[in-house]
Amino acid sequence: MLVKFNNSYLEKLFKGEPVKGKPRYYSIEIEKFKKTILILHNVSNSVELKQFKSLNFEALKGEKKGLYSVRVNDAFRLEFKILKDIIEIVQIEQFSNHYK
Repeated sequence: MLVKFNNSYLEKLFKGEPVKGKPRYYSIEIEKFKKTILILHNVSNSVELKQFKSLNFEALKGEKKGLYSVRVNDAFRLEFKILKDIIEIVQIEQFSNHYK
């Protein structure tokens, strides 16, 4: 899948570029975030993504309808849109603490 970012802070984190201000995430969370992005990049489509049971890929409901999420660790989820074209494009929206 092609991965795009709708959040410049998360794009900089993924690319290892410096970000302004106090870090929002611990380094272990950032490493897991990067690994999850690489999985999204390396799968062909959302059907293939479902095979990674540990990611708990799911469509969100309610006010987040239209977004999907995968588990980064026990607390954090990566939220994204799937834009369908010739190939599926994942547009990263948010990296959030699922329990806050």
